[in-house]
Amino acid sequence: MSSEYGSVADAVNPTCAAIKRTPSRASVSSTYSTRKRRRVSVASLDLEGDLATPLAPETPIEEINADRFLTVRTSTSLPLNVTPRTNRIAKAFGLLDDRVLSPTNSPSLSSDTSLRSLLRRSASELFSTSRTASLLSAKSNLGTRKHFVMALDGPGMSTDLFASPMAWSHANCIGVAFKYDVYFQNLESRAVVHLCRSSLSDGTVHSIDWGGKTKPYLLALGTTVGAVRIMDAENRKQLVDWVDGGHGMGGMHWNGDVLAVGRTGGGVTLFDIRMRAEITKITGHKRRVHGVKWSVDGRHLATGDDSGVVHVWDHRANDLLTNGDKNIRMKHKGPVKALSWSPWQHGLLATGGGSPDGEIHIWNTGKMVPSSDPLHTISLQTTITSLHWSPHCKELLSTHGSSWSVSQNNVHSVTQVSAPSVENSLVVHSYPSCQRIVNVKAHSAPVGHSCIGPDGCSVFTVSPVEETIKMFRVWSAPDDKEKNEGSDMTLRSTIR
Repeated sequence: MSSEYGSVADAVNPTCAAIKRTPSRASVSSTYSTRKRRRVSVASLDLEGDLATPLAPETPIEEINADRFLTVRTSTSLPLNVTPRTNRIAKAFGLLDDRVLSPTNSPSLSSDTSLRSLLRRSASELFSTSRTASLLSAKSNLGTRKHFVMALDGPGMSTDLFASPMAWSHANCIGVAFKYDVYFQNLESRAVVHLCRSSLSDGTVHSIDWGGKTKPYLLALGTTVGAVRIMDAENRKQLVDWVDGGHGMGGMHWNGDVLAVGRTGGGVTLFDIRMRAEITKITGHKRRVHGVKWSVDGRHLATGDDSGVVHVWDHRANDLLTNGDKNIRMKHKGPVKALSWSPWQHGLLATGGGSPDGEIHIWNTGKMVPSSDPLHTISLQTTITSLHWSPHCKELLSTHGSSWSVSQNNVHSVTQVSAPSVENSLVVHSYPSCQRIVNVKAHSAPVGHSCIGPDGCSVFTVSPVEETIKMFRVWSAPDDKEKNEGSDMTLRSTIR
C-alpha cells in the first residue's frame, strides 16, 4: 500500500514543484501566447458555426467563382501578409480562394454553395428575364393563330399578278373586280352590292381603289384599255369617265381629291375629282408602271415599272427626286409592283421586286444622294406582290407568289436557291433588324394582291388561281387609339 501511494506521490510532486516555482519571463510569454492562440481558435470556431446555420437559404444558390470587377489580373500575383490566422478568418468568410476573372477561360463553378447578396441576386434575375413579344406585334397575333378569320369566293378574277383587283375602304367595305364586274361587300352588314359593269370595248377591270377618309365611298376603277371611271358606291352612280385609249392601265392610288394612275407607256396621269379633268402627267419611266403609292402626308408619289426602276415624285416641287442631274437610281432586277410608305417615319419607303429579283429594299428618300444604296435589303428569292407597314408597330408585311429554281436570264442559266417556305405565303419582318418573325402559308397558289384594313390590323389577300379571298388578323391596335374620341369609328371597328 505504502509503495503504491509513494509512487503516486512521487509522480505528483514534480508537478506541484513545477507550479510552485517562480516562472521566468520566457515561460510567461509562452503561456500567454498559448492562451491567446486558444482564444483565437475558439472564436474562429464559433464564427464558422454562426455563419453556417442561420444564414443558409432554403434553396442554396450556386455562385460563379469569378470576380465581377477585375477584368484582367496578372498570373504572377502573390498574396501579401498571409498568416495562419488570416487563412482561418478568410476560410470562415469564404474568401480563401483566389478569384481571377479571365476573359479567355470559361468561369468554373464553385464547389461550395454560398449566399448571394440581395443586390446581386436581383440584378441577375433582371438580366435573365426573357423579353416577351409586344401585344401589338404580329408574333402575338398572327403568330399565335396562323389561320385566316374569313374566306370569300372569288371566281373570275384577273390572273395577272400585276393587277390590283381588290381594295378596302375606310367605310369598312371590301371591293373586288371580277372580269367586267365590280362588287363590294359591307363587312358590318355583310350586304353584297353589284356596283357596275364595264363594256366589252373598255376591256376587263385591271385595278380598283377606294377614296381616302374624307371620301370613303368613292371607288376608282381602271380597265385594260385605259379607261378610268369614278363611282359613287353609296348612291351607286357614275361620276366621271376618263378614257385614254392610247395607253393601257397599271396601278392607281388616291391622295385626297387627286388620283394617280400608272400607264403601260411609262407615264403617270394625275386626275382631280373636283375639276373632273386630267391635271398633269409625270414622265420618267420607259416601261409599264405597275406600282403607284402616295406617301402618308401626300407630298411624295412612288412609282415602280416593269424594268425594276423606282421613281419618287415631289408633289410640291412638281419634279422627280430620282431623275435629272442627281442621277439617283432606285433599281430592282425584276418588275416592281409592291410599294409601301412608312406611317411612322417620314421618307421611309419599302419596295419589292418580282422574278428574278425577289428582294425587298428599304430606302430613306429624305437622305438620297447620287449612287446611294438602300438602307436594308431582304433577299427572299420569291415574287413579292405587295407590301404593308404596320401603323402600330415597326413591322413590315409582305405577300408572295411562286419561288424559282432557275434564273430567267436566257444567257446564263444559273440555279438559284429556292425558298419554298415563303412561297404563296404571308410574311412579317421586324424593323430595323429585318428578321422574319411570322411566316404563314396563305394560299395554295400565288398571292396576287393584298390590302390592309382601315384599323391597320387586318389584311385581305387574294389568289386568282385558287379563286379565294382570305382575311388575316395580323396586328393589334393600342388601347389608347381605340378609345380616342376624335378617331374615326371605322378605325375602332373589328371584323369577326
